[in-house]
Amino acid sequence: MENIRPWCLSRQLWWGHRLPVWYRGEEIHVGLDAPEGDGWVQDEDVLDTWFSSALWPFATLGWPDSTPELEAFYPTNVLSTARDIIFLWVARMVMMGIEFTGDVPFAEVYVHSVIQAPDGRRMSKSLGTGIDPLDEIDKHGADGVRFGLLAMSSTQDVRYSAEKVQQGQQLANKLWNAMRFGLTMIEPSTRPEALPSAVEDYWILSRLEAARAGIAERIESYDLAHAALELYDFVYAELCDWYIEMVKPRLAEDVIEGRGELQSTLLYVLTETLALSHPIIPFVSEAIWPHLPGAEGLLAGRHAPDADPQRRDLEAEQQVRNLIDAVQAIRGWRSTAGAPAKAEVFARLKSDDLLPMSTMVERLARIEFRDSDDDPIASIPVPGGSIEITDAGEVDTAAADQRRDRQRQQIELQIERASAKLGNPGFVDKAPPAVVEAEREKVARLEAELKAL
Repeated sequence: MENIRPWCLSRQLWWGHRLPVWYRGEEIHVGLDAPEGDGWVQDEDVLDTWFSSALWPFATLGWPDSTPELEAFYPTNVLSTARDIIFLWVARMVMMGIEFTGDVPFAEVYVHSVIQAPDGRRMSKSLGTGIDPLDEIDKHGADGVRFGLLAMSSTQDVRYSAEKVQQGQQLANKLWNAMRFGLTMIEPSTRPEALPSAVEDYWILSRLEAARAGIAERIESYDLAHAALELYDFVYAELCDWYIEMVKPRLAEDVIEGRGELQSTLLYVLTETLALSHPIIPFVSEAIWPHLPGAEGLLAGRHAPDADPQRRDLEAEQQVRNLIDAVQAIRGWRSTAGAPAKAEVFARLKSDDLLPMSTMVERLARIEFRDSDDDPIASIPVPGGSIEITDAGEVDTAAADQRRDRQRQQIELQIERASAKLGNPGFVDKAPPAVVEAEREKVARLEAELKAL
């Protein structure tokens, strides 16, 4: 706000607030009405559009009168705007707020992205580059579009990403199906309560707490893209792909012992996941909410608990992390080896870290551990040791090794190219931050794929 230039208040427009300035010869009068006497003529120009807009934060609250609304709500907390009107609007509101109320009108200004067409041009009716949000809502749902816009947001202008919107639609569908499955396995009299009895219960409760803390921190700092993606990772990867798959046998009808505690724990996780999802995908989460046992009122009106670091269980997280790494490694081997989904695969477990969860490794990775003196046909590195494949039916392990080597070479080449680009100061200094960050994420993803191979 330093070194600002004089502001020309008048505009030659047909519509607007007409200048309250009156002339008679060399005389000038400023006021709503002309002074007494003949010959006064009102200025024909209008006030600049941004003059009246600059009054908005307090004029809407009853100013210049000292109203209860003005006392309660001025100054406000946050203004959300794009960078193209920072001087035209934001600066003028600051000027007017200080001049007429003695205080700035807001504490923080969030400068959001301007969404460009997928090809990088501005969205324009005349250019035919506009995207009708109603069409996107018809195709992907309101929550899908909302998630997509959040996921593609940044402090830079961004290109519209149909993939991010589709990702939001997938998340809404995944959450809906997870809730539907959970509700079919939970007695209507169950009430949500964390009553963990197995390591996977302690794990999901800990990961829920981590997601709660992470998403809240992201939203507080206006890092909305990472808040959306963190929610996606928790719901999709941790809750649906792992926890629900882990507890399915324990939810079976022929397993009676501990089912009540598990149902309460599962309902607690589902309830808190809905609350966690609500700011980002509000429509689907609100639609599901009335069907949860014990749910009252609107989800939007429910007080969500703050994150509590004491609820984290790092030991359980490490145990299940070892399980997941092992299962993913075996699945990766099955894929590259071309082993059919129903093919019987026998193996030896050579890892003390996985012994407590060996039965779950067998079920999730579709293998069977057997004590055998047979020479291994493949050795898969896993946390704490290895898993040795002793019999994989008619799988051609030599051909599988060749395919894996070819994949490894291709990934190493991609990593080399991307790393060279990131090592070039000209690229890092001149490319948009979002492009540089995307390249770093690409390297991290490729390195993870290489490690899995």
